[in-house]
Amino acid sequence: MASTERWLLFSARIMLFLACIMSIPLMVVSAEEVVQQEGGSNATSSEGHSNATAGEEGGENNEEEEEEIPPYHALLFPSFVLTIGVVVYFLLSRYLQALPYTAVMFLIGACMGIGASLRQDDNQLSESISMWSHIDSELLLLSFLPGLIFKDSVGLNVHLFSVALVQCLNFAFPMVLAGAFLTALVAWGMFPYGWSFNLAMTFGSILSATDPVAVASLLEEVGAPPRLKVHIGGEALLNDGAAIVFYSIFSARYLYELGVPGVGENIDFARGVSIFFQKSLGGVGVGIIFGSAMLFVLTRLNHRFNREENVVEVLSTLALAYVGYYVADEPILETSGVIATLTAGLLVKFLGRAVINDAKLLDDFWTLLEHLLNTLLFTLGGVIFGEVVALGTAARQGYFQARDWGYLFVLYIMLHVIRLFLFAVNYPLTRRIGLKTNKRETLFQIYGGLRGAVGIALAIALDSEVAEATGGTNVRATDESRKLFGFVGGFAFLTLLINGTTAGPLLRSLHLSDSTETRQKIVHAYEARYRTWMVEHMVRLLAQNRFRHVDFALVRYHVPILADLTKAQLLEAVDKYKESVAAEEYQPPNLERILPYLKDDDDDPYYFSTRVDHGEDTLSPLDTDAHARKLKRELRTRNRKKRRSKSTMRFMVEDVKPLSMQELRTLFISILKSAYEVQVRDGELEDRQFLSVTLEQSLDFAQDAVSNGDPLRDWDFIHVIDGPIDRLAKKSRKYPRLTQWCTEHMTCGKTKRDSIKNTFKRLKIERALSFMAAHRWAQTFFRREFENAESELSESGKRVINESQAQYDKAEAELKTSDPKDVELVSSHKFCSILLNSAVHYVGKLTSAGLLKDEEAEHIVERLEHNLEDIKSCNEVDHPGKIQEMDEESRRTQTSVISEMRTSHVDPSKNVF
Repeated sequence: MASTERWLLFSARIMLFLACIMSIPLMVVSAEEVVQQEGGSNATSSEGHSNATAGEEGGENNEEEEEEIPPYHALLFPSFVLTIGVVVYFLLSRYLQALPYTAVMFLIGACMGIGASLRQDDNQLSESISMWSHIDSELLLLSFLPGLIFKDSVGLNVHLFSVALVQCLNFAFPMVLAGAFLTALVAWGMFPYGWSFNLAMTFGSILSATDPVAVASLLEEVGAPPRLKVHIGGEALLNDGAAIVFYSIFSARYLYELGVPGVGENIDFARGVSIFFQKSLGGVGVGIIFGSAMLFVLTRLNHRFNREENVVEVLSTLALAYVGYYVADEPILETSGVIATLTAGLLVKFLGRAVINDAKLLDDFWTLLEHLLNTLLFTLGGVIFGEVVALGTAARQGYFQARDWGYLFVLYIMLHVIRLFLFAVNYPLTRRIGLKTNKRETLFQIYGGLRGAVGIALAIALDSEVAEATGGTNVRATDESRKLFGFVGGFAFLTLLINGTTAGPLLRSLHLSDSTETRQKIVHAYEARYRTWMVEHMVRLLAQNRFRHVDFALVRYHVPILADLTKAQLLEAVDKYKESVAAEEYQPPNLERILPYLKDDDDDPYYFSTRVDHGEDTLSPLDTDAHARKLKRELRTRNRKKRRSKSTMRFMVEDVKPLSMQELRTLFISILKSAYEVQVRDGELEDRQFLSVTLEQSLDFAQDAVSNGDPLRDWDFIHVIDGPIDRLAKKSRKYPRLTQWCTEHMTCGKTKRDSIKNTFKRLKIERALSFMAAHRWAQTFFRREFENAESELSESGKRVINESQAQYDKAEAELKTSDPKDVELVSSHKFCSILLNSAVHYVGKLTSAGLLKDEEAEHIVERLEHNLEDIKSCNEVDHPGKIQEMDEESRRTQTSVISEMRTSHVDPSKNVF
């Protein structure tokens, strides 16, 4: 197992390393091919007017061919990208956690763009990539920005954000404008491309939009201060809104410079200020309207237990987020769709959490949508970046030369210097207002200002808008827009790759994360707590008759956390179990097979035997604590009987028209279905492809038979499902020579055949055990719901119980035909699976309550999952440390314990399976 994991880790690193260096030779090849094509085009142009005319006709034919691309090919690119995204996420989450997911997807997109540009194939994937790389600018922004902005806004801590609003506004509008201006000076004064100042300001506005996607999860993971999370998240949200407002102003001025009629606008200073307030304040107003509409819809869809209505409630937030962005951003209102969506999201987060039926469903949906949009957008950005560094498409030429890569790294350094300067100038103010800040948090905020989704989307939109406005005829403008995107995409990739991977060490070196020693103490404390919970759950399972022959040597082998269990710890768990159930419902745990393996407590080796010998567990009037527990149990028993007399089902049977035989059978089948669902959830049905399907199908057949008036006979239908296999086995016995030949010449080998045979044997035993457990629990539940005040069932109810018992007896009879050692082995493995799965659920509860972090819980769950995998692949009969015979002292001790704990049945509500 270890060698396999090392091989997978090595392979994953090699794959990602090859992907990183793949672009280098392709860039060199692309540059050479560009020179060759330019030379070839010059030679071709000297051949005369006829060749030029033929070239124009060929261009028209190419346009006709592009128009003939079927529209459904557009679905291939996102489908292909999402499939790759699943593989990339698996490799990164298992072997390369330090690499940001979005940076790797951007790199893969770049490789796709380079390949598509160089090969110029007419395959469907290349056509789909071409369709997406030429996406309309408005369609691009409308498709991606509302979902990303709304998810970030509803995920913000609005209470801290309201306090830090003044700081975040300062980070956004004044610092964004100053940052855009300084970035424009770098592009206008240092870059040798002859960019106009309006294009440089557009470039600066795009690079002012920060994206915390790569550091947000890191801040949660290491336990960063809430103030730092709000500052980074709030700055990113408001920066996006401000950056898009400034982008709309300066991009309009740049497009106006192109001289295309009807494109762009010559915006002067006064008009610019007017547009700024119109878009920002108008966006807030539209956001309040649509946020209020969302709240109204959420309050109306208030059927909390209607699953479909909860889904519709979540979809209403999606619909109104996108409609609100569209209405705000259209020329009718001419406001900011980003600010409108941001405002609506904050309003819903602030006032709507209490009226949301299923908050987890809402969070999960928007997390899914964010992951999908980021995957597509970063890959699309990489595709266009690949086209820029290669040859580009036929319609838009443009490429990066060697000097452009040098200027990209200069830009990376200069933008960090600019961000450092802006935060340093504003530090005296930000440390005194809002939530305040300090030097360490400010330093990390400077370094954590990554660029991502919004900047890439704006750069793609500008490139598409220039291409659409000029029709590809203005080579200079096309080259400028493509080169601008190259710098934006390259800078975003560098911040994700460099800043994103080194943010964690910087955060820890600045002591902005939780103390490692403190978190380790907390984790150890909760590991001890869930171990105690596992021991208590083990005692509850041992009270069930089906686990009376559990092999504890096997349990200690597959559940290592119980290997050092002591008798005192076990007895304490037994005490808690006795206190948790009423006296008449207490079923003593089967400890015969457990006690010989347990050692005495280290602190008091005579603790256990002394308690047993002196009868400390027996109830005595002088034992006030024990007597109080007895009175509490009796009180719970009386209250439980009162509740039973008021059962809704019993009221239906006694005071209303009695339920018919068919209706009672249908209800019993429903109870059985619930029992199987709980078994699947708790890990009792390990092989879901066989066991759960077979058992559920038997209930479907039984339901159909009951609707026709037949009695309950779901075990009989299990054998109907097994019919084809049984008939094949019977026929094979008629041809012994053929059977012998197949056995001798099967390619799987004898060991494999024995393994398959043992697997079927195990599944049959496990199926019988699960069937019997479900029917036993269903019978108890049925009696509790339908017995009258005198604990008696109606005649119809008794018939249903008798039919269930008859099916139970048939399953038990088949189980008795199996080898007792096989039954012990299967039941012991099932016992371990239930324990480990219950531990996984318990750790999940600790995580949901905020007591453990996701990363801490993941390490614990990985160990438990590894133990579960060992159980599934275990073929051993005897496990290490198994005791063959007990000595006299161990037998005397266990007999004393068992004799003092004999009494009655267990309540299924306290002890499910």
